[in-house]
Amino acid sequence: MPIAKRAVRPPRWIPLALVVLLASACAGDRPPLPSEESIVIPAEGTVIVYVEAARRTAGPILSTFSQQTGIEVQPVYRDALGDGFLPALRREAEAGRVDLFWGESPLPAMELAAEGLAVPFRPVAARPVPWQYRDDQFRWIGFAANPRVILYNTDLVERKDAPQSIWDMARAPWGGRGALPSIDRGPAAYHAAALFTIWGEERARAFYDETRANGTRIVEDDAAVRRLISSGQTLWGVLGMDESICANREGEPVHIFFPDRFNLGAVVVPHVAALMRGAPHPAQAKGLFGYLLSKEAGWQMGQYDCALITLVPEVPRPNWVPTLSVFNVTQVDNAALFEAYRSHADYFRAWSDPDRAPGTLGSMVR
Repeated sequence: MPIAKRAVRPPRWIPLALVVLLASACAGDRPPLPSEESIVIPAEGTVIVYVEAARRTAGPILSTFSQQTGIEVQPVYRDALGDGFLPALRREAEAGRVDLFWGESPLPAMELAAEGLAVPFRPVAARPVPWQYRDDQFRWIGFAANPRVILYNTDLVERKDAPQSIWDMARAPWGGRGALPSIDRGPAAYHAAALFTIWGEERARAFYDETRANGTRIVEDDAAVRRLISSGQTLWGVLGMDESICANREGEPVHIFFPDRFNLGAVVVPHVAALMRGAPHPAQAKGLFGYLLSKEAGWQMGQYDCALITLVPEVPRPNWVPTLSVFNVTQVDNAALFEAYRSHADYFRAWSDPDRAPGTLGSMVR
């Protein structure tokens, strides 16, 4: 009889040693993580926060924080400054006159971090936040999620026939019959950068070039996409869940579909907070940061008609707000996504230009 050979196993200490060496090598290239901080919110003072999120979303939360703490919140909203918002934020942060930034996507916070204007801060309340929704050095941290979804007009499209993938924007029979927001800023820019990261440049450009050429309506933002769908001017579109839930709650003839369930999944865009370098009111700023990660703020975000999904666990929610567990969530590397955004910023701006003639994008941008 042949003798059965005994498998030879390597000593258990070898893999552990390799892991330690690899971890040490990687850690040598990065600054040490900030220590966790327990937050004590002062009972007075002021906090200056630049708010990219819509006033309807941020206003009630900031008001509640002010009422409960006695801290005067001085918000500066994007909708008041328009395209001057980010330059003003950068200018004021450099001068040490901003405490906190509330972004509706991580992209501006990534830029601020790259410029040294967003500083590491690691509140204990951030422990449950998944790695995908925070900076690896804690210079920005997500506290709520706004997935990109498909919305279609139920008067014009039957549910059994509805588009199921964002790629349907570029192919028959749905190509040229929908709407997309400009990708030069905001959550739509984050979405585009994610597609460039996951698909690669060639396929992502092919998708956006085709939608630019096939008659797809390209509009300013998610709210404009929603209006076109609800009014029946387009059959469907891709936009944020907050606007989609709002349309549903307000009785518009629409239905929400979570895209690409069995492959790509839904790109989930986090709302983020970032502590500014030289914040003039650091204790109050940290207090507001911690409040955004609280169960109370998470509960409040879910009560809006234009709701967000809190990243804080075990928060009660109304039945019209899903949990992230119902999505096939696209996994994205934030560093690669930010590099894709910066590398293709000119393309994103050109694609979003309303005066650009369809079909001329590739020759003018590449």
